[in-house]
Amino acid sequence: MKNKTKTNILKGTTLAVSWLTLSPLLLILDGRWRLLPKWLRIVLFLVSPLVLLVLAVAAFFCYAYYWDYYYPRHHFVQPKVVENIIGIRLPKYKVVEYDKDRRSFNGDYSDKFTLEFRKLPDDAFFDELDKHFRKYIPTRQQLDSIPDDEIYLFSRRAEIKDSTLYSMDCMWGHGLGTPEGEPDAGDYWYTIRIDRRSKTFRIGVTAW
Repeated sequence: MKNKTKTNILKGTTLAVSWLTLSPLLLILDGRWRLLPKWLRIVLFLVSPLVLLVLAVAAFFCYAYYWDYYYPRHHFVQPKVVENIIGIRLPKYKVVEYDKDRRSFNGDYSDKFTLEFRKLPDDAFFDELDKHFRKYIPTRQQLDSIPDDEIYLFSRRAEIKDSTLYSMDCMWGHGLGTPEGEPDAGDYWYTIRIDRRSKTFRIGVTAW
């Protein structure tokens, strides 16, 4: 009796999988096993395409939700991702605020993050940050050679004010190189602002 029950459970599972993947197989298998009433077998076969459509739509919305909410919220502030984008590792930090922007119909958005170092970084870190950011400060000659609306030509562009405020804008897309680990599709503008006197700093992510 137990063996028969196990066999019926296995057959029922097989029929369910067949129905969700290849409905004609349900007709063939149940035609041999006779587990379902004939009318139910026919009804399941007829509604199978509708169920597959519903599953496909549900999968699409789950995927869209992931890219719309989960991906930017958790991805762009991960330490390794930040390091790959700006080119330098930051001391340990945590996210204290996430300002999620409204998404447009084509997926454009502009999110903002407020983060906080676990402790105020020492001078050695800021000396390294200063040295790294200075490599990406455009010269006056470079700025004069391009139109103002084409600043995206600098895949990384840094600015330092009074050796205290450090900012970097990173862009990819428009034919610019993509940071390691980032998707090639889409255009992104990534900003980071660090104040030497504060434990908090900010990151902004714009996609279009």
